[in-house]
Amino acid sequence: MNRPALLKMVHAGARRLGWDEETRRAWMVKHTAQSSCSACSDAELSLLVDLLRDLGALDPSPNAPLPATGTQDRPTQKQWRYALDLAKKIGLSGAVHDPALVAFCQRVTKVDHPRFLDRSGMQALVLGLENWLKSRQRKAAREAETNA
Repeated sequence: MNRPALLKMVHAGARRLGWDEETRRAWMVKHTAQSSCSACSDAELSLLVDLLRDLGALDPSPNAPLPATGTQDRPTQKQWRYALDLAKKIGLSGAVHDPALVAFCQRVTKVDHPRFLDRSGMQALVLGLENWLKSRQRKAAREAETNA
């Protein structure tokens, strides 16, 4: 990720957690020994972003709109919610812009990005995610049987 995006994410995460400037700087010193984002390396900024994700500060807002819907050819809100819920159950972030979901979408639906899906493409994506989840569950069950 590029440096300006990392800087924005650090500041946005601190805002979402309700931290003031002093609290954010103290937290940064604790984790990077730097009190300013501009003094941090890209690796340190990336670490801070990962820590903020772990705290839930960078989760998508529940009020954030899902990708465009409304026309007959576009996926419904219900399809988007179901697909993103399946992605979370599999272990992905559950966000439309998740690189793993984008790659899976490209492989399954032959579409560059999930936001370009039509209803039939969404149907194929959901089917692929369901099969992936079933496969993981079967594998976990087999491993549990062999360990028992």
